[in-house]
Amino acid sequence: MTWINKKSFGNFHVEQLDSNNDIFLMRLDDDQNKFNEKNIKFFNDALDYVESCENASCLITIAESPKFFSTGLDLDWAMPLGKEGFMKFIKTFHALLARLLVFPIPTIACLNGHAFAGGAMYAIAHDYRIMKEDKGFFCLPEVDIHIPLTPGMNSILQSKITNACTYRDVVLLGKRFGGKEAKKLEIVDICTSDILEKAIELAEKINSKGKDRYTFGSLKKEMFKDANKLLIESSFGETSKLAIFESKL
Repeated sequence: MTWINKKSFGNFHVEQLDSNNDIFLMRLDDDQNKFNEKNIKFFNDALDYVESCENASCLITIAESPKFFSTGLDLDWAMPLGKEGFMKFIKTFHALLARLLVFPIPTIACLNGHAFAGGAMYAIAHDYRIMKEDKGFFCLPEVDIHIPLTPGMNSILQSKITNACTYRDVVLLGKRFGGKEAKKLEIVDICTSDILEKAIELAEKINSKGKDRYTFGSLKKEMFKDANKLLIESSFGETSKLAIFESKL
């Protein structure tokens, strides 16, 4: 496979499939691809570019790291901000999740390595997920790092993980799911050793649906109305009571 017309946004790069220019690929190349103020800007810049390309009708996301898709929020950067700064940052992350959740073309996440916490939620916000069968875990470890999920984060997970027992184990146990188990439990759609190849095969089948962005985007807005609303409103629920921030106020 050959990719052309590379555009860079920080350490993130957007390319087009040579054999089908309507299929776009976003490569994440910042090691663990953590979410902080700088990287969220790069994510949004890359999405702006894809939306500006009238022919773009499917977006695949993959990381360059052989080990990580994304390990989530950059807590080393965010914690020193204090409660007010942290909550402001979470609002920007909520907005990114909401944007991707209803992005007006089909989206496919290739989980080439660990997708933890916010990285798992970013993967969940895609329409489809393809995971390595022998490498990486999908995990929401919030119960172990003592940071509750916000209402919007809970809602986006509930909208995609519809089995109550699986959702319970994801949220309350912080369980790690390898590719084969994640596929069995329908957290991901495909488990394979050739994730990008399978993503392209899927994109070839579904990219025509993204030609009518208004209809496709509108359908997603209705499908995920509750999650989208909570993310945009950016309420914090129990997260606002975190004692860990009191010394920073």
